[in-house]
Amino acid sequence: MICGTHRRFFCLDTYICRLFYLGTNYFGSQYQPGFSTIQGEIIEAIEEWSSESHNTESIQLSGRTDRGVHSYGQIVAIQTERPLEIDRINRFLPDDITLWAYCKAPADFKPRFDILMRHYRYYLPTRGRTLNVETMQSSIQTIIGFHDFGLLSKPDENRPTSTTILNASVIAHKNTTLIDFYGTNFLWKLIRKIVRLLTQIGEGHFEPNIIDRILNHTYEITNGINPAPPEFLVLVEAVTPIIMRRSKSALKRIQKTVERQVSFIERYNTALSFIRDDFISFRRRLS
Repeated sequence: MICGTHRRFFCLDTYICRLFYLGTNYFGSQYQPGFSTIQGEIIEAIEEWSSESHNTESIQLSGRTDRGVHSYGQIVAIQTERPLEIDRINRFLPDDITLWAYCKAPADFKPRFDILMRHYRYYLPTRGRTLNVETMQSSIQTIIGFHDFGLLSKPDENRPTSTTILNASVIAHKNTTLIDFYGTNFLWKLIRKIVRLLTQIGEGHFEPNIIDRILNHTYEITNGINPAPPEFLVLVEAVTPIIMRRSKSALKRIQKTVERQVSFIERYNTALSFIRDDFISFRRRLS
């Protein structure tokens, strides 16, 4: 609890919340003036709910996700004078952002630094392609441990390029290959660049030891590595031992949102296929 004076006496409690979002419509998770972001939407919603003034100091995320990346288990810390009511706050949030669990934070909790680890999952579609998953699983083991990932990530100001990957795996599942990453923190675009390399290894375009050679600075890919698409990447969980109270209505809201999005995309893809076929026929008639 933080107490102080500013015209009147006030006390701020800090709450920790679990956060779901679909990142498609946002310019990343972190607040950017003039752009729609996850943190920006939460700040606006908290202000409407509480009638308080908020900013990036009173509303903090446990980490950054890029534009288009999703999350089921991001952590957000919220400082407010009012007892937190996540179901009421959700009414002020877009359907693709939902707070679904919460509790009061321990004293001096820092969302970026008090997280034990982060778990990301990349859903790699395999329909229409042949991948050697065993080779990919063998290759991904080389990233586990403390390494300099400078050649496998995008430069990020003065941030160090070395970090620790605690575990990683590649598992075939139906029409998808699940690629999981566990680490204390992740560099900018590191996961998506590794996924791109793993895909090319699985397709036979690179030797299985290519990642090891890059980490040891004995090989560098000309023109760099194009990151895999962001829409298949999810922050599954920012891991903390803190137990939170879940909201059944918030979980139902998330399920309805996802089902509604899936239904819309299926209809949209069907419509696009009809338009494509008609346009091809139209062009043929013109030629």
